[in-house]
Amino acid sequence: MGYSNLARALISMWNSHFSKTIFERQDGTNLKLNIIKLFDLSPITRNSNKKLGILQYKTPNASFMVPSKDGTKIAGSIWLNDLPSNKWIIGVHGFNSDRFSVLYLTWHYRELGYNVLTFDFRNHGGSEVDVVTWGYKEKWDLMAVINWLISSYRVEEMGLVGTSMGAFTINHLVLTEPELIKQANIRWAIADSAYMSVPELLERMINNNAPKMFEGYAREVLKDMMAIYREEYGVNLEHLAFLDLAKPDVDYIPVMYFHNRYDRITDHLDSFRMCDLKNNLEDSNRNEMVIYDKGYHHTKSIIEFGENYREISLKFVKKNQLPEKKS
Repeated sequence: MGYSNLARALISMWNSHFSKTIFERQDGTNLKLNIIKLFDLSPITRNSNKKLGILQYKTPNASFMVPSKDGTKIAGSIWLNDLPSNKWIIGVHGFNSDRFSVLYLTWHYRELGYNVLTFDFRNHGGSEVDVVTWGYKEKWDLMAVINWLISSYRVEEMGLVGTSMGAFTINHLVLTEPELIKQANIRWAIADSAYMSVPELLERMINNNAPKMFEGYAREVLKDMMAIYREEYGVNLEHLAFLDLAKPDVDYIPVMYFHNRYDRITDHLDSFRMCDLKNNLEDSNRNEMVIYDKGYHHTKSIIEFGENYREISLKFVKKNQLPEKKS
């Protein structure tokens, strides 16, 4: 069946990450020429690990590969805490990122005794190539890594920290996989710059990336894209949204939402709505939210508002982690 060239072009562009591989390394950290990042001259968005003094991002204690639900091989790395610990954080990166680049959002939790694991989604970093599905198949990758961790290490408790597509994927997991949450003893999650709905995200991205002459045709292009994902990739994204996934009277783990008000990629109101809706469904106030009124950059609240971000996020984690054992 024929679909619009624009729909196919956008899917192809997103799957390639606007990039071309120019050198392949054995460890999977391929060198890519990324047109978007090439012209990104903002000092805020450049190498967040270095900005926060995280020099260890290049030297994990170990790396591994694990098959996802459909057999796609997923690359991961771990950074052990300086003090022996059975507490773990899994860092979940966003679109067009990787397991090393997301480390800056996880590192400050190490002072609470956590080890850190990060991984590459399919079609990112050192993982195998596949279509980007904005949280659908990416949930499989996160589940595979969680299962690998609890089978490879003694895990007393776990937290999840995600940004953008990674933050949506965490929400997807939290709302749909209660048995795994319980089995892995996942106690809390941080969702930074999350979106609430995949269809709404894609429509926004169409408007942002399509030529001016196609303005007004976003919904038609989105309809074609949904059909391509469904018929050619076996992925139904039409109801992949927080409102469709969340159920009343379920005891979900608490989630802390962060967002910059002037984020141009994802809408800060999505974080507001998700937090409010989740608290209402649970009849609780365990879920928390911070919207930085003067924040501009996508996923960079911790860079722009460092000490405040650290203080609030650490307080949230302390409130929801297992009580410290008495010596």
